[in-house]
Amino acid sequence: MGWGAMAETTEIKTVGDVTITIRRPKSRLAEFAGQVRVVLGKDLPDDVAAFYERSDGLTFRATRGGVPLGEEASICGLEAAFAGFRPHRQYRRRSDYENDVEAGDLYDQPFCEELWSDGFDVASKRDLDRLNTLKRSKLLVSVPGASAWLTIDPFDPKGAPYRIGLAQDGCELFPLELSFSDFVAWFCRFGAAPWYLAFAGKKAEKAMNIDFVAEIERNLAAYAGAFPAEVAALLQRVDRRRRPHASG
Repeated sequence: MGWGAMAETTEIKTVGDVTITIRRPKSRLAEFAGQVRVVLGKDLPDDVAAFYERSDGLTFRATRGGVPLGEEASICGLEAAFAGFRPHRQYRRRSDYENDVEAGDLYDQPFCEELWSDGFDVASKRDLDRLNTLKRSKLLVSVPGASAWLTIDPFDPKGAPYRIGLAQDGCELFPLELSFSDFVAWFCRFGAAPWYLAFAGKKAEKAMNIDFVAEIERNLAAYAGAFPAEVAALLQRVDRRRRPHASG
């Protein structure tokens, strides 16, 4: 794979009455590939590497008649995604976590008080597994105005190359059933508006105690005229998941 640095680009596209501006900073993959390998012990998955070969993240902005539709949002560049390439620490036992808390070694670890918090309640192995997943996850998007982050876990325990996730409130993590390439495609339509809830599953909807259909409809109403089929597909995905015997 060639890692030639592409110059920064700006793409402007008008769909219906919505104008979308995508800014792609110059790729830094060649510069950071070695540090990524040190942190992960492996290279980025192919589709993730292809994205960062093209640009070092991207920034999304949507407007109608010059008026912004929500806040500008970004997919992180590699340095931010990896928190400056500091290694993540994993805990085999609850006591290891408690020792780090007591010694104060917990607080300078990557994404403390963002993806995970020092108040994480580790009462069971399931809690410890969730904490470890949050701690090894890398940041994709900080959702503007919310205590929520879209993440990627490079070590999916089910054997996939990675797992996209939704982290909330420093303690919760909900897996999202979509590929990285699809994640980028949806982000380039709707930014950080909560389109991703359609991929979160029934357990997430119950745990979050919100109506995903209503949340998607409300937050994507401004885009519905420009992307009617896409918004409908998201709503239909939630509706299918709610039906008896539907998978989610």
